[in-house]
Amino acid sequence: MPHVNTRAWLLLTAAGLALLSSPAFAQDAARLQSIEQQIRALQGELARLRRESAAREAETRAAREEAARARTDAAAARQQAATVPAPAPAPAADQVRLSMPGGRPTFTSADGRFQASIGGQVQWDVGGAIRGAPGTPNNRGVPDINSFGQNLRRARIPFTFRFDDVTLNVTPDFGGSPDGTPTLYEANFNWNPIRPLTLTLGYYKPYITLYDSVSSNDFLMLERPSIVEVARSISAGDSRSSLAVRWAQNRFFAAAALTGDAYGTNSSQTVRGQTGFVGRVAGRPVATPDVDVHLGVSGSYAFDIRRQSSGQTLQLRDRVEMRIDQNRLIDTGSLPADSAYVVGGEFGARWRNFLLMGEYYQIGVQQSDAGAAPRPDLTFEGGYVEASWVITGERHGYSTSNGAFSRPNPAQPFSFAGGGPGAWELAARYSVIDLNDKVSRGQPQSLTGGVFGGRQEVIGTSLSWYPTNYLRFVLNWDIVNVDRLNAAGTTQIGQRFHTLALRTQLAF
Repeated sequence: MPHVNTRAWLLLTAAGLALLSSPAFAQDAARLQSIEQQIRALQGELARLRRESAAREAETRAAREEAARARTDAAAARQQAATVPAPAPAPAADQVRLSMPGGRPTFTSADGRFQASIGGQVQWDVGGAIRGAPGTPNNRGVPDINSFGQNLRRARIPFTFRFDDVTLNVTPDFGGSPDGTPTLYEANFNWNPIRPLTLTLGYYKPYITLYDSVSSNDFLMLERPSIVEVARSISAGDSRSSLAVRWAQNRFFAAAALTGDAYGTNSSQTVRGQTGFVGRVAGRPVATPDVDVHLGVSGSYAFDIRRQSSGQTLQLRDRVEMRIDQNRLIDTGSLPADSAYVVGGEFGARWRNFLLMGEYYQIGVQQSDAGAAPRPDLTFEGGYVEASWVITGERHGYSTSNGAFSRPNPAQPFSFAGGGPGAWELAARYSVIDLNDKVSRGQPQSLTGGVFGGRQEVIGTSLSWYPTNYLRFVLNWDIVNVDRLNAAGTTQIGQRFHTLALRTQLAF
């Protein structure tokens, strides 16, 4: 190295100068020998320094080569990591998460693939008829409306089990019309191969009409309008055996189902059951925080009518729009029928805390031929319009999974410990159904083959209080007018009366 050479030469030069300047150079051999020893020592030191310098240079080259190899290996590792997926993380320890969405206890597995939940719905009705002085006797050929009573309208415990995209729903019902006989509301499998699409198999409530698609927890009045109740009974309704498909999005809803008998009606395998088709399409052309507009059409067709002991017959009837009294004042009796259809339209609109809904439906029955007796095709019709005002300002929601409106939730839930007023709602409805066709006053229905099933009009109002999201009280007052002639077409057997009922509801 340069600084080592310079040092050596300086030592040699200094020694030479010292030797030349000495006056006894030639004679002082001892001194010369000493100088030579110093020179040899300096040469040995110089050789050692050169060896150490060469060793350090070799070490430096080796370190540079090792660093270059490390950089190359790192680049290759990065390239491999970009093309090979990272190993799956070690599975987490088994554990179950408990949550309460919508108030329902819900258990979810650690990986989120399995979920189980349980809910509840109880509706307890108390009330009855308020009778004045009727214009005509009330006991001419039809059941008389009872006085006050009570009924456990619904007492359901929904069980839901989901694994990946398959869901099992099982819901027993301990209420009813009347109560006292436990039954099954639904038991079905649901598969979601893609998120908007649901395929269903089992006992199920197919989607038909707007009001039938509204949850029974969210009715503005105690019961569905009679035209909806009669229309759904032909090929749809609760616990109907179904193979169904549904497409539900924010602005569009479509559902269709092939249906058979309802649960509990196929006890005899020798009796041919009913088969039918049910379909509904609805859309929301306007959907903003202040405005919701809903339009839709519904229909069904019964290819085969369930055969009874008297033959293949269809009976259309309904109770007054209350289930405390079980008497039916409008009733076609058993009609010999080959097939039947339902078709109609639906409308709904919400502006802030106001809601308006209405529907119209037509029911057609193709009667079976029976010798010389006239059997014309029959057509019945009906509809309703109802409105709601949420006094405390809350707004009705919209369920995209059902294509229907849902109840308001109180902005300030009620509490004795300084809570708010809950939500208060006032509603009114006009409902009509006409089960008369191909008949004339004064002529027996057997002459024309028609039917005096009766015409029922109901004007109703209700006041609802929602203390919390899960508790509700509904006070319902109806004015009922049933215009119906006997089979001979000569005697009025209808009735006029008022009903007053209170429902207490807990649902989650």
